[in-house]
Amino acid sequence: MKLRTYLNDLTLRALVALQTFAATEPVRLRALLTSAVLAVGFLVPALANQNTAQAIASVGAVVLPIVVGETARSKVTPV
Repeated sequence: MKLRTYLNDLTLRALVALQTFAATEPVRLRALLTSAVLAVGFLVPALANQNTAQAIASVGAVVLPIVVGETARSKVTPV
């Protein structure tokens, strides 16, 4: 019973933290979500086929939105 309560509390705290992060850092959140989608779309198939060139290009495609998001974040004021 205590473990279930602890896990429920932990889940609720994580959701509140995610909502707070989304409200205060929308540009950074969009960059992270874009990178996650690109990682799943490019990097996972490249690793399955062991294609080195595609894996390297995939890493670049995943890192680029994060870098652009950080640059844009410095220009945008959160609400």
